[in-house]
Formats: sequence, structure tokens, C-alpha cells
Amino acid sequence: MGDDIHVGDAMAADEERLSSGLAGLVTARGLDELQDRYFDWVAGHVPSFAYGLYLFDPRTGRPRASAVRGLSRFYAHRYEQFGRAVDPVLRGAMAARRAWDDSLVKPADQWRRAPIVQDLFRHYDMAHVMCAPLISGGEVVGTINFARNGGEPSFDDGDRRRATVAAMMFQAAVAATDLVMAIDAERAAWWGALEASGQAIVVTDLERAERYANRPARALLDAAEDAWPFLDAAIDGGEATRRLTAHPAGKDAATDITVTSAPLPERPSVIVSILSAESPAPAPAPALRRLLTDREAAIAELVAVGRRDHEIAGQLHISPNTVKHHLKSIYLKLGVHSRVELAGLLLR
Repeated sequence: MGDDIHVGDAMAADEERLSSGLAGLVTARGLDELQDRYFDWVAGHVPSFAYGLYLFDPRTGRPRASAVRGLSRFYAHRYEQFGRAVDPVLRGAMAARRAWDDSLVKPADQWRRAPIVQDLFRHYDMAHVMCAPLISGGEVVGTINFARNGGEPSFDDGDRRRATVAAMMFQAAVAATDLVMAIDAERAAWWGALEASGQAIVVTDLERAERYANRPARALLDAAEDAWPFLDAAIDGGEATRRLTAHPAGKDAATDITVTSAPLPERPSVIVSILSAESPAPAPAPALRRLLTDREAAIAELVAVGRRDHEIAGQLHISPNTVKHHLKSIYLKLGVHSRVELAGLLLR
């Protein structure tokens, strides 16, 4: 009972010392960066001349990461080819679900005569080796590995405890890295879809202090004086719809831009703004305007900017049949026979 308490206290102390580096691991962006950070971090807790790690995907069985520090890549390939299948330290770690080393396999004199030592380890002065399993969802998904040479001490209980804790920390960092990568992939797909959209869209994340405007939105806002601060004011004011007038460079006609904003229901700090632009309808020349009633002039202007009968009816609060009736009168008064001819006449 006393021994169990002593081991528990020692492991708790190891966890506390090792956890100081956890923040550096879990913030890694991708497995390559995580590998480098892990090797730097673990060297301060389990001194060895060489370190390795191996991680595979439990769904496919294919390797996800395989790296060594302190040994050559040729050694890593030789181990994968000839050593992994017969490594008794690896088998012990997999069976015990905790760190295992050569002293738990055989006495030192017998270990030196073991086939894997004679065929592989001794050529790289690997006198002592230790392996700790990486466990996810109750399954072993990889290992972290350590090697000491003949001038270094053999691994002991403390080393095994620290290696077991290091394996838990590394696996937690892998899970965090996978989550970040999944989120980044989802964001990239979302931004790609927005960029490809012909609709002008701006997404403002108040919590992250980030904003994304797709290509059509950038073109509109960059052309309007003080448009970006206007967009901020529209969001801060909580107004669903606001309008601004843009004066594109090199053009005489102004453009009216309507900004419609709404927060995402599941994440209110993210505001989605839809922008739509509309050039003011051309007014008929004075000579033509005198031939039309006010209602006919309004309909003619909307036809000139491409509005259909039902759109004009909705905007002017009249029926489509009334629009058709007025169009016949407009055609007769202006001497045109179609919408195209009417638009051409007004846009001259």
C-alpha cells in the first residue's frame, strides 16, 4: 500500500513538472511542428542521446508521423524494416500499456546478446532503450522511444514514469493539433466558397477581431469613400440594413450600396453582411420627360436599369397589369417598340 502511494506521489510530481511544457505542444500548427517541439521539450525531462516517435492512423493503419533525433534516417528505415517486428521492448510496452525498457526484458548480460541488439542496436551504441505507448480511445496508436549509450545510466522507475507521462502529454497535443487542423480545413473551405461567390459578402468576427471580405465585396468597398468605417458603424449600430453611396474612380455616376447585416444564430459574435450595389436609374432627358407622367417616368427609369414587370410592380406598389398598361403608353409617346429600345433611348 505504501509503495503504491509513493509511486502515485512521484507520478503526480512528474506530471506537474512535465505539464509546464504542455502549452507549447498543444499550440503547434501541424504534426511537423509538434514533432520538433516535442523533441526539444522531452530532452529536458528524459535525458537520452537519441529520441524517436511513431504515430499511425488507427482507421487505416497507415503511418502519420515517424521521426528520430540523434540517429540517422537510415537507422530509422532499418528499424522499421528489420527491428519493429522483433523488438521485445516494444512488445512489452504494448502489452503493459506503459513505458518499458530493456532492464524489464532481460538482465544486462543477456540483453547484450539479444538478436535485435546484435543485429541493430549495438551498431549505433544503443546500450539502453525505452519505449512508451501512445494511447487514444483505449487503443495504442504509436510510441515514443528513447536510447542511451554505454556511458549513460540505464533507465529506471523514474525514467519510465516520466516517459509514460510524456506519452500522455504528446497524445493530448496530437488531439489538439488534429482539432486545429480540422477547424483550419473547414475555414479554408468556407473562405474558398465565399471567394468564389458572385455575391458581395463580408464576415466580421468580433471575438477574434478578424474580418473577411470576398472579392466582389472588396471591389465595392474599396471604391466607396469611408466605406470600411461605414460598415463598422452599421454593425455597431445593430441596424439590419444601411445604405451608402460610392463614387467609383473614373466614373461620373455614383453607386448606391445596400448593406444588410445579421449575426449567426449559433455564434452571435460573427456578423455576416451582404452587400448589393445599384446604379441610380438614368433620368429621361428633359424633352422626353415632358412627354411622360410621373408614374410613366418612374417606370421608364426602372426598365432602363433592367427591372422586370413584377419587380417594378413590387417596388412601386402597383399590379403587373398596371405596369404593362403604362409601358404601352410609354412606347407610344416615345416612339419605341421594346424594352431594349426604351433603355437605349434613356441611356444615350
